[in-house]
Amino acid sequence: MSKLSLKKCQQVEIDAADPFKNDVLNRKANVEILTQFITSYEQSIVLCIDAGWGQGKTTFIKMWQQYLKNQDIPTIYFNAWESDYTDDALIALIGEIGLAIDNLSGEDKSKAKGFFSTLKNKLGYLAKDASFKEWLTIVAAIGSLISGGRIKVDKIAEFTANLGVSLAKDQIEKYEKSKQVLFEFKQALSQLAECYCGDDDNKSLVIFIDELDRCRPNFAIEVLEKAKHLFNVDNIIFVLATDKTQLGHSIRAVYGQGLDVNGYLRRFIDFDYLLPILNESNFIDSLFKDLEIDKYLNIRIFYFPAHNYTLLNLLKDITHLYKLTLREQEALCNILNIIVRTNNHLTKEEYTLLFLLIILKLKFPDLYKSLNRYNKSKFISNVLENINSQYSSDTDNDIYYFEFLECMLLSVIRPASQFSYEETINDYVRKYNFNDVKKQKLIHSFDMVKGFEITIPDLLIIKNAIEISSSFRLN
Repeated sequence: MSKLSLKKCQQVEIDAADPFKNDVLNRKANVEILTQFITSYEQSIVLCIDAGWGQGKTTFIKMWQQYLKNQDIPTIYFNAWESDYTDDALIALIGEIGLAIDNLSGEDKSKAKGFFSTLKNKLGYLAKDASFKEWLTIVAAIGSLISGGRIKVDKIAEFTANLGVSLAKDQIEKYEKSKQVLFEFKQALSQLAECYCGDDDNKSLVIFIDELDRCRPNFAIEVLEKAKHLFNVDNIIFVLATDKTQLGHSIRAVYGQGLDVNGYLRRFIDFDYLLPILNESNFIDSLFKDLEIDKYLNIRIFYFPAHNYTLLNLLKDITHLYKLTLREQEALCNILNIIVRTNNHLTKEEYTLLFLLIILKLKFPDLYKSLNRYNKSKFISNVLENINSQYSSDTDNDIYYFEFLECMLLSVIRPASQFSYEETINDYVRKYNFNDVKKQKLIHSFDMVKGFEITIPDLLIIKNAIEISSSFRLN
């Protein structure tokens, strides 16, 4: 057994001099295009960097932030998720801007402190709970008209009539005052942003808001509203990094499932940019290299027709096949890293099944749980049943999402001496009433697993190795 020397998938280090030094996804072109885009606008805009969970949004905007710093464009990074313990998103945003003042120097720093002091003075008036004390005052006044349990009806009628006039007048005055305060707030905010930009009138302060999709629904909505309505001033550009699909779930949780989320978000977001994954294979290659997994898996697979096809090639192919996010790829490599160092006696066939089971655990945990070792006679059938009940809607004719896994499991059910590929496919197709497209995908997948000799005990050993690896904690 090889010496256990665990490594952890590290966050991408952003080099200050060269932000793209460790960029294996070739993000530089995206950053340059987006920089040209945002610097072409004179007015405030809100740009959304849209990408799914685990697709590297945070790394992308931190690379971009460093790139902007190197271009002398001022930036602020605000992690919304780390701040959603606060009651007011406005206070959190202003607080983050205030902290960045320490990065200024000289006259700009002195001016910024003055404008920031003005902002703080206006915050109390813009706070969301400003009317609470007024209602307490009204309740107390009505209470004074109740004596010994007897209600003075005539006095209450007179009081409420006067109250209506008074409240109407008060609300008008408050509205006029709030408009003035909001104007002064935005003016101070714009002047504060100027301090960050220096003497260059063509620059704007770029505020990155990250992890919005992970926040409490109410807080996420409040950040959007404050960013658009209160921060819609000259010299400030907002960049949101979020999964818009997940953000939509949060918004519907507050406003109801029937809400038109895209229409709602258009009120706050001016432009969307769908973050592409350009060189996904480069990313997993870098993980193999960092964790030194390649020396364990660079083994030729003879049952695949491709020349010099190795276990590494197979792992990359099925990672792409099942569309693992970058974060899921990291998790897969961390599990694999432990297993290859503690179970280096696995055969090529067992490694292949191991890859699929890890992906099943990460991507389809409900299917993975179906592999119940306490019900050996049915657990493979349970997985196949779940695949066809929950994931049978896939109609892509070119990509084999589950067929490869299905064929692997079907080959486990029967011993090789009793196994007929044609008979097995026909039985399986007949049982679930598959169409010809599905049948052809199964036939193609079976061509790739011919010669496999995996038994149910082998499968359970592999699953147990995965479970043991989950007991490790990498700090």
